[in-house]
Amino acid sequence: MIELLLSLPDIVGAAVAMVIAAVLGLAVYLIAYKLISKYQSDELKDPTSSLFRVVGMLVSLMLSLAFADVILQMRAIENAIEREAVAISDTFNDLLMFDTQSTEEARRVLIEYTESVIKHEWPTLANDRLSQRTGALGRELNALVMDLKPANTVQERLWSRLLADVDAVSDHRLIRLDSTLAEPPVFVYVVRTGVLVTMACFGAYRPQGPLVALVSLYTVFIGFVLYLVLALSDPFQGAFSVDPALFETLVQKMRAKSP
Repeated sequence: MIELLLSLPDIVGAAVAMVIAAVLGLAVYLIAYKLISKYQSDELKDPTSSLFRVVGMLVSLMLSLAFADVILQMRAIENAIEREAVAISDTFNDLLMFDTQSTEEARRVLIEYTESVIKHEWPTLANDRLSQRTGALGRELNALVMDLKPANTVQERLWSRLLADVDAVSDHRLIRLDSTLAEPPVFVYVVRTGVLVTMACFGAYRPQGPLVALVSLYTVFIGFVLYLVLALSDPFQGAFSVDPALFETLVQKMRAKSP
């Protein structure tokens, strides 16, 4: 269900999430009223009202935690993308400084790797899959750097830096891959359960037009907020997705610097 929602256009997905939340909320409310109505009394409303406030506070807390969690995850991915781009740039510059002739193949593979991140890896990550081509190019680049033969002290230092830079590229790429396979925050499921419990607490009150309208607005809003949390938890698709613009700029600069 979550994958289906996120695969829809943003407006459609948000609308579907709100409708589902409203239908489920009203259904739980009416079922709870049906079960509670036979025991209904004025004495029941006070403890139910207190329970409703407690559950509402817990739902608000879980929503706050869910938002904080997905925002931190998004920031971590954006930071990893920036660091990966810096590592690619450093690798390219160090290859040029090492030797323009012996590193020509490594530089070509590095440019192809960066282009593959844009053209192959980004679309596959949006579909929760991994790019085999990008991974193969990364391994090829690592092998080419390992095979370099330093001829002097300066090249030995550059070679050590190149090994560190290639490792950094691989490490930061792993963060993107891990985020693709990550599950939505557990808080989302807690919030969903809390909302249903809240709707059940409304069962102590007889359905009336204004109350039903307010309950519908509450569930619609919760559905919209949950959709935002889910959309933010998948950073490679939807309105909140990160884009590979930094890598596109990097490819242009590397091609311009190539001898």
